[in-house]
Amino acid sequence: MGVRIAVQSLWAKEEPSTFVYEFAQSRIVIGRSRSADVQLPHLAVSATHATIRTEDIGYILIDEGSTNGTRVNETPVVAGRPKPLRMQDTIDIGGYQLTIDVGVPVAQTISARLTTEYARKMLAEQDTDGQRSVEAQLEAIQSGADQSVQLLPIPKTSPSNPPPRTSAPPPAQPTQERSRMSTSELVVYSLAGLLLAASVAVMVFLMR
Repeated sequence: MGVRIAVQSLWAKEEPSTFVYEFAQSRIVIGRSRSADVQLPHLAVSATHATIRTEDIGYILIDEGSTNGTRVNETPVVAGRPKPLRMQDTIDIGGYQLTIDVGVPVAQTISARLTTEYARKMLAEQDTDGQRSVEAQLEAIQSGADQSVQLLPIPKTSPSNPPPRTSAPPPAQPTQERSRMSTSELVVYSLAGLLLAASVAVMVFLMR
């Protein structure tokens, strides 16, 4: 049983590839240096950024005092304090996203040669410096100093709030109904006028 790590670079110019590592060892080093088991080729990653280790409780992650910190499931990890790992945990390190499967069957531990090859391919997708070869860029990154980077927060998908409920205006009365009401009022007024005229005529007749 071991650990499977799927890595994607958030520095990639286009849709990033997914690089899968498998380990059966008790300590896995994640960092920028050429000796790291998972090499992440960017100066935002410290040389030895974090480690994954086996403990009695299972697998834990420890931030090794990195410059830009480590997040597990979007929550910052305190440097030097063990963080237990579970299936499908997401680790964010210096602009890279790692999805972890722990306690899984491992067919073959990844070789150092393939680890370096993965780092070259990640760097090629990032296309940081077109003037130099990928090999020269990788060597400069591996031997360079940490770069303090204000990493953007991970976008969090949240359900959209429903629009506020508003009371609907009363339905407008049809034009035809309004016309009927006006006609009935006219009839009433006409009848009243006729009655008044008849009354006046009767009074005049009686006075004669």
